[in-house]
This record gives sequence, structure tokens and C-alpha cells, in this order.
Amino acid sequence: MAERRTDKSDVKTPASDNSRIRRIVAAILVVVFALGYIAVIVFYRTGFDQTFSPPTPPKGGVAVVFAPTKVDPDARSTSGDVLMFLSPELLDSSGKSKVPLRLELFPALTKNSLDYAAGQIPSPVAVTIPTPGIVQQYPIDTYQVGFSARTTANPVLGRGTEVPTQTSVFFQVPGWNLAEVQVTQDSASEVTTTAVISRSGSTKTVAALMLVLMVALAVIAVLVVQSTATGRMRLELNVASWITAMLFALLPIRGFLPGDPPIGSWIDILVFFWVEATIMVCVALAAIGLLMRAREKRRSSKV
Repeated sequence: MAERRTDKSDVKTPASDNSRIRRIVAAILVVVFALGYIAVIVFYRTGFDQTFSPPTPPKGGVAVVFAPTKVDPDARSTSGDVLMFLSPELLDSSGKSKVPLRLELFPALTKNSLDYAAGQIPSPVAVTIPTPGIVQQYPIDTYQVGFSARTTANPVLGRGTEVPTQTSVFFQVPGWNLAEVQVTQDSASEVTTTAVISRSGSTKTVAALMLVLMVALAVIAVLVVQSTATGRMRLELNVASWITAMLFALLPIRGFLPGDPPIGSWIDILVFFWVEATIMVCVALAAIGLLMRAREKRRSSKV
């Protein structure tokens, strides 16, 4: 009988299978990180292409623009500048206000009443308005913006004369987005503006990547401990030290989250605390394994 000859190139060995799996996993990781990087860049640039153009005030009235400069989720407030633009009917030949004006802004944590003297060009005024929200819902936390603006002329004479008013919001704060802007004209001189502030896509993407890395560290620690328990890997002191180091590496990773979410956020309850607990258990199992191995060595040395 003729002997069968097997081509060595057709023989699959466990080593070749493992090498192929490693290459596939590495390729997937590269693709995921590349997509994450592109997403962060694209989301970060979103909104920065917006340019400010002065609004056109209504006839005989003013246009008020609120331009936020900072969102403080811990204080549940938003700070920014209030800009006022006057119609030609309210300006003199030199481009200054003919009459004194008063802008009432409600609610505001700083100034509720902004006065603009006659004979001057209205300058930006810094204000802070409350924006209620729950920062513990990071990174999907949202904050409600709502304020009413009312303008009067010659306010020293009683309530003054009502001035037609329109409002808008120019939002360009890094790491945040503004959406669902609604402007309601309550009267000719009073306008209510509402909107929703949320974290930008870049912040959400980076936070998601950090959470995935935390989970990956916990999974790796579990696989290492499992391999040592089944005998596929020898438990050495450096392996236990590496698992212990991961326990302390999680804290700076948690601090890398953009926006500095407070301790106790839902991401901590959902991911961080459980990852820490998992690695703590792995450290304990590794320590027990080292103690048992040292005990076995002492017994064998006595025999």
C-alpha cells in the first residue's frame, strides 16, 4: 500500500490557531481605537465652526444675546455674557443709546436688573443663570436653561416704556452642546427662552472608551487568575504584583474622565466600583495562591 503523505502546511497546530486569534483580536482593537479617535475629533469640532453675527433688532427695539462661557454642573449654573444690540431708532448719530434702558433678566443668580445709561454703547455684562440638572448622571446628564428677558426705556419714570425685545443664545462652550432652543414671545417687551445643555459627543466617546478599558482590565485579571488556578499559568510573585498594580491604576483612569464627574455618579455604581471589587477579589485569590504554594514548598522540604 502506498503511504499517505501529509503536507505540513495543511496541518493546523494549536500554536498557529492562537497566533491567528491574537492577530484578529489585535486588528479589532486597532479598528475600535481608530474609530474612537476619529469620533472624538469629529465631535470635538462640532459647533466650533459656528461664527457669531450680530442679530437684527426689531424696529424701535433691542436684540438680546446670551453667550454662555462656562457650564458648572456641580453648581447647576451657567455663566456667560449678555449682549444688547439697539435698533437705529434708539441710536443717536454717534451710534450711542438715546435713552436709558433697563433689561430685567429672570431668573439670575447674579444680576436680575441690568441698566444701560444713555449716551453710551451697551457693553457686555457677565451674568449667571441657574441650569438645573443631575450631574450624577454623567456623561448623559442634561441641564435645563430657561430665562425671561424684558426691556424698558426710561426706567426711572415708574415702570418705564416697554421696548420691543427679541432674544437668542450663542453657545460655543467646549465639551457641551445646546439643543431644543425655544423662544416664546410673551409680549412685545418680554421674551422667554428655553434650551437643553448636554455633554458633547467627544466627552461621551472618551468616557465610553475609559469605561471599556476599566472593564477590560477586570476581565484580564479574571483570566489570569483563572489560568493560574487551572494550572495553565504558573502563579509568580510578579503576576500577583501586576494584578495589585491594576487596582491602583484604576484611580487615575477614573480621574482621566473629561468633565471630572463627582464620586458616586452612575458610572461608578455601574462600572467603576464593580471593576474595583473584581480586581480586589483577584488580588485576594492571587495572595491565597501564593500562600498555598509557599505552604506546599515547606511541606515538601520537610519530607
